[in-house]
Amino acid sequence: MIMAVIKVTNKKLVDELQAKLILRLGRKISQQETLDLCIEYANAKFEDILRIASSMPVLTPDIAERFIEEIETFTDVPYDVHKTFASEFDNDAYSI
Repeated sequence: MIMAVIKVTNKKLVDELQAKLILRLGRKISQQETLDLCIEYANAKFEDILRIASSMPVLTPDIAERFIEEIETFTDVPYDVHKTFASEFDNDAYSI
């Protein structure tokens, strides 16, 4: 068996899922087992996973370049936490 270290963005969700499984199964289940089950399920429901992944925004080099150009126009503007910007890039920037 090959073991790997994997970074999890939202470990709290893994902890919550593990806790639910422990309560329902009535026995201890490790985080490794929990993630293994998730991977098996994702493979079985591949089309669903593909649909979810396809709807997530992707940061491409072109979009990154446009962000950088947009940011550079604000280099001399003081930061104001109450200011809102109606830039077309806001949706993409905040959803990535």
